[in-house]
Amino acid sequence: MYFHEFFVGQRFTLNSVTLTSEEIEEFAQRYDPQPIHIDPVFSQNGFFKGIIASGLHTLSVIWGEWIRSNRFGSEIIGGTGLDFVHWTNPVRPGDALQTEVEVTETKLSSRGDRGLVVLKFTVKNQHEEIVLTTQARAYVKNS
Repeated sequence: MYFHEFFVGQRFTLNSVTLTSEEIEEFAQRYDPQPIHIDPVFSQNGFFKGIIASGLHTLSVIWGEWIRSNRFGSEIIGGTGLDFVHWTNPVRPGDALQTEVEVTETKLSSRGDRGLVVLKFTVKNQHEEIVLTTQARAYVKNS
């Protein structure tokens, strides 16, 4: 999508994603090897009473679904950052995650050939509990 096709208040629903125990452990072993993500005995006796996914894993999976939705397509120039990331509830093996993406801001650059699109991601589990919110900024080509 080109910049001019995005508008404030526009919403997109991404495909549901379910994280398996194997995926959670594989990601954590490589990128976030804390016991709460990889050690069943430790995690069962800990605060969350079981294995939970790394927040970075959850964020990566959701971002991957956004990219696969092809809303940016080849019109994406590049991201400029995340304004915030909040992990509000744990993600457990077998949780089905549903994401809604809302355009919260658009701003045409002074050059006119691109614009900034600000997207807020709200991720819920199968119990309708919010597990993650984040806001991303990216420049997109204008037609």
